[in-house]
Order: sequence, then C-alpha cells, then structure tokens
Amino acid sequence: MDQLTTLESTLLNNLFEKYPALKSHLSYLKVKDREITKTGMTVNLEYTNAEEELHFEEINALFSAGENIEIKSLKQGLSYVIDITDGQIIYIELTTYGENWNGQIGDYKIIKD
Repeated sequence: MDQLTTLESTLLNNLFEKYPALKSHLSYLKVKDREITKTGMTVNLEYTNAEEELHFEEINALFSAGENIEIKSLKQGLSYVIDITDGQIIYIELTTYGENWNGQIGDYKIIKD
C-alpha cells in the first residue's frame, strides 16, 4: 500500500472543509492502487484498522471544489472528483481535458475558479 501524495492530501483537505466529519478518516486512509489511463488516473483508497475507531456518517457525494490543477506536462491541467459512498472516501479521480497523460504530477498549482 502506498501513502497519499502531497496533491492527494491537499485535495482531501479541501474535502474536509466541506465535510468536517470526514477529517478523522485521514489517518486510516491508504492508497490501495493507482490506475492510470491515457487521460486520467484513479487513486483507489482503503481504510486500515478503522472499523472499531471510526463512525461512518451517511454521506454520499461526488466532491470537487471546481479547481483546476496545473502541471507542466499538460496544457489545460487536471480536474478531479472525490467519491464518498456510505460515509467512506472511496477514490480520487484525476482527469485531463482530453490530453494524453502518463500520470506523473511533479510540481503543481491549484487554481480556484
């Protein structure tokens, strides 16, 4: 299992601003895997040792703060969405605007709309 990247942690912190009850989940989240396609990446998450410690709120949402993630290798950057199902953070999906992408982030800048 991999650790969350800086970008992934930043996006989750944006989520916690809207859903503060989910902030306690962060220390239990690990990356199950990262699936890279030609135009995006899905970061699948899983919980470790959370069953006894966490209470899962009845939250079902696809979250995006309407931000654009600028990276050097993409002309138009990335959009993202975070899936929350039955109070659990399931995945983070990063998507280009139709450009081919190898999944490498490097330096990034988050631009608020």
